Amino acid sequence: MALTPLTAGRVPNSLMGQRLTTGSQQAQISIQLLQDQLSSGQKFRLPSQSPTAAVQTVSLQRLIERREALKTSQTINDGFLTAADQSLTAVVDALNRANAIVTAGIGANATPEERTALANEVAGLRQGIMNAANSEYNGRFLFSGSQGQTAPFEFASDGSVRYRGDGQNLQTFADFNLMMASSVDGATAFRPESAPVNQPLRPNLTLSTRLGQLNDGAGVRDGFIEVTVDDGTDTIKRTVDLRGAQTLDDVKLRIESTFAAEAITVTVDLDPASNKALRLTPSSGTIAIADTTGGTTAKDLGIASTAVGQVIGAARPPELTLRTTLASLNDGAGIGTTAGTGLRIVNGGKVSVVDLDGATTVEDLFNRIKLADPDVVTRISADGERLEIVTRLSGAEFSIGENGGTNAAGLGIRTMDGSTRLSELNRGFGVQFDNDGRLSVTRRDGTSVEIDLTGSQTIQDVLDRVNAVDPGVLVASLNSVGNGISLTDGSGTGPLTVEATVLANDLKIAGSDDGGTAGVLSGGDPNPRQSGGVFSLLQQLENALRTGDNRELARLGPQIGAETGRITLLRGEIGARQQILADVSNRMQESDIETKATLSKIFDADLTEVITQMLYQQQLLQGSLQVAAQSLQLSVLNYL
Repeated sequence: MALTPLTAGRVPNSLMGQRLTTGSQQAQISIQLLQDQLSSGQKFRLPSQSPTAAVQTVSLQRLIERREALKTSQTINDGFLTAADQSLTAVVDALNRANAIVTAGIGANATPEERTALANEVAGLRQGIMNAANSEYNGRFLFSGSQGQTAPFEFASDGSVRYRGDGQNLQTFADFNLMMASSVDGATAFRPESAPVNQPLRPNLTLSTRLGQLNDGAGVRDGFIEVTVDDGTDTIKRTVDLRGAQTLDDVKLRIESTFAAEAITVTVDLDPASNKALRLTPSSGTIAIADTTGGTTAKDLGIASTAVGQVIGAARPPELTLRTTLASLNDGAGIGTTAGTGLRIVNGGKVSVVDLDGATTVEDLFNRIKLADPDVVTRISADGERLEIVTRLSGAEFSIGENGGTNAAGLGIRTMDGSTRLSELNRGFGVQFDNDGRLSVTRRDGTSVEIDLTGSQTIQDVLDRVNAVDPGVLVASLNSVGNGISLTDGSGTGPLTVEATVLANDLKIAGSDDGGTAGVLSGGDPNPRQSGGVFSLLQQLENALRTGDNRELARLGPQIGAETGRITLLRGEIGARQQILADVSNRMQESDIETKATLSKIFDADLTEVITQMLYQQQLLQGSLQVAAQSLQLSVLNYL
């Protein structure tokens, strides 16, 4: 007879053993996890141990890492701004000293030797500002704009200062959603470029005009338009898909092709009366154009209309771009003949004749100018209506004139024309009306004439006053080559002379020409452009001291003071940026404390709690083992 354990009223030993073994294993696993927490200080090592907490932990850790990257960026940016402020402080100190030199050098009290010594000191100030302008920080030049590896300023061979950087500021994140400039470009800080002289160019529409150029550069939004034609017999309504259209020619082709097979066709062209709008003409009857629900394409194109015999759109003057054709400028009048003409650009000691024959676009124009003189900067104005042609040489006189044609005037960039105000001439000195404001001219027939210029405001006023003396015989006009006023006189064969009064000298037409009836008395350029920045001012100051030009010294004093104030304001802007960085940094530190506290609650182990739990689990394991030892001690009686 086989022996079996007694089981009545008790748990079988095999089942009890399994439960005790499972309990012991769970206690050991818990102890192991607690030991891991105790050694690592973390609540879990694997995401599977706590999925929800793991997701939160990764998110918070990523946030902390992003903040650390921002803190590094903030430190670097603050360093750049601090270094820029220190450099500009040196510039302000130099300008303050220059202002004192103006006071010391002006008038009859300063001897020539003293003025020479002051001029030498100004040259030293200029070199010191050059050193400050070429300062570096963290391996990058402070004032080069986006050209951080290029020294921004250098002396040219004629003593002027060349700017080699650009006008772009580096933008970096100060906070997650806050971009700010972390640098100051040299074009802003030192004003190395001359002020542009430009006129709006009013380009016409062409079928190649890109839709993005319309509406002052806002462009045309993609969409559908509904075109309805009706001749009293047939009414045809079609939806035209203009999505993806790039040019007005695309618009024309899509509308015309939509109606090409219909009983009533539609022709699209440019309104010949204005060259500023589209014209849509049905082959018969009327045409109406509307936007589909929620669309604005027809409105943006200026062609939305109720039923009419012909739709003539609202004017949509295009914005200038590099692709704009020169022939479309000035309401389609263009810039005049380019064969044998072009531009005459004077930039310091360099004279460049820019041949525009064959140039068809603004980009062609810019390329020709840059090829002729790399120190000339070409760009389109921010409003998209003008060209800006300036020099990057501080201290160099700059002008753009004609070369026998009308191209400079046609491009709106001639630095002296009939609209130039007399008060702007001679670097802002203007024109002094001595001699009762009369221009004394000895004509070729030997007679003399006094031309009253009092009250004249512009160059055109001067030309009109001269041309009124003997119309068609004594003629004043702008120089056909370069800039200035030309006088011709058909009254005789002798010399044509303008007396050298202060007025004549200021207009740059004093002198004589005895070239006979074909001769022309060509005046000089009284309106060269020049940078108004630090380097130009100090070079002008040095020259005025060496020549004893009290009039120039009197002009420079207020300008140097104004430049000092401008740079001081710029330093204030730098300080404001640094304050923003400091405020963001403080807020970030406070947020970091909160984020790390939250992360600690989720991820960091509470060592006191871990130790308590470990002691509890150890006691539990010990108790389980003791129970197992006592319960599993079987004898032969268990089987009776």
